[in-house]
Amino acid sequence: MIYATTFEDAAATRFSRVAPEGGLLWRSDYFGPPPSPKSSNSVDPKVMSSVPWVPPAPGETRPPQAFFVEQEENAVVHPHFHFVDQFQVMVGGSGRIGRHALAPVMAHFAGGSTGYGPIVPDACGLQYFTLRASADGTGAQFLPTARERMEQRARRYILADPVHPSTPEALAARGEAVEEIVLEEADGLSVRMFRLPPGATAALTDPAGGGGQSLLVLQGAIQHAGRRHGRLSALFVPRDEAALRAVAGPEGAEVLLLQYPRPLDG
Repeated sequence: MIYATTFEDAAATRFSRVAPEGGLLWRSDYFGPPPSPKSSNSVDPKVMSSVPWVPPAPGETRPPQAFFVEQEENAVVHPHFHFVDQFQVMVGGSGRIGRHALAPVMAHFAGGSTGYGPIVPDACGLQYFTLRASADGTGAQFLPTARERMEQRARRYILADPVHPSTPEALAARGEAVEEIVLEEADGLSVRMFRLPPGATAALTDPAGGGGQSLLVLQGAIQHAGRRHGRLSALFVPRDEAALRAVAGPEGAEVLLLQYPRPLDG
């Protein structure tokens, strides 16, 4: 099953929390179970998450997650980790993660139980997606408060090179499809940008080589399941599905594909 949600549909779920510094953190859920309960105080680094983590049973497949975060000025996400692998893709505003400056469009990958952060927005705020092939509903595990909850596994963090979407005018004038490899690792972890001219159809990367794929429409639109999915739409293709055939709209399409590493058991 391929998951797909438009920005407009996700916007109906938008809500905010107040960060300890006084700024607002907004979240819009695209698909999958909520990453933390709306009623939880999952932005306070002094509070331990009350939702227990239960690892998947052998052979269990959990649904993917995609959600959109908007950090206003003075809304810091403090250093933390999650129990599952994830990508985050910065699509608006500016700020920093740890010591690294952030600007659109930048993707980073954090393995499960790998600490990262803080995520600090500039005065203009910061907007980004969090994407997971397997859901985690426990919220942020803040450090050092939750350090004893970290699982014993190799830490992995990669910040990919920036990707620059075309202007609408340049995309509309494109004459041929292009695939750009932004990041590629031996275990299937990769980030790729597909730039499709108006009306073009292209088979994207076969998901069997990794652990599933999250996709973001960064410019233009694609048609999927009879619907138009415009800018900031999100999709997920499981590893046992065929490669997605992306059909660009009349304005063309630019799609960022983020592939998770192959599972250790296969």
